[in-house]
Amino acid sequence: MIAKITTLILLTFFTFNGCGKKEESKPKESVETTQKVEKQKNIINLETTDGEIIKLTALENGINFEKYKGKIVLLVFFATWCPPCISEIPHLNDIQTSYSDKVQIISILMEESKTNAQIENFIQNHKIVYPITNSKENFRLSDVLGGIRSLPTMVIYDKNGDYFYHFTGAVPQEMIEDVIQKALEK
Repeated sequence: MIAKITTLILLTFFTFNGCGKKEESKPKESVETTQKVEKQKNIINLETTDGEIIKLTALENGINFEKYKGKIVLLVFFATWCPPCISEIPHLNDIQTSYSDKVQIISILMEESKTNAQIENFIQNHKIVYPITNSKENFRLSDVLGGIRSLPTMVIYDKNGDYFYHFTGAVPQEMIEDVIQKALEK
């Protein structure tokens, strides 16, 4: 009788609780591979119109700008059809020229259908002195930053690559320079 009750209890237990999934331990290579893949998801290679690769690594609180360590970086998201974007170009040119040893502007094109030749023509027409990136990675960077919803949008990172400030819409040069000065003092 006790054997029947014990069997019934065990059958009931396994019927309603299952056996559970045995915890599988991953080999060390698999964990390292997973970590490597996760790190690669954070790496963004922006390509300029002249073929230069600007390598960025997205971090929790900012971006590691491999080529621009120690500089304040202004990411400017724009489109060639956007009048406020175009109106900012002379101000951005002035800032890039005035602060060339301390600041790097990188313009991120948010259009899919422009060729590098078209953008090079745009650069020449507007006498742009900072790089413009034109690749699918531009949209990936936008996603990493939470999505760019309005143009122009400028995101400013301090000398350590930490997020510092952002502007949405056209901004007077004085406001941008004020933020740059505060970032330099940090």
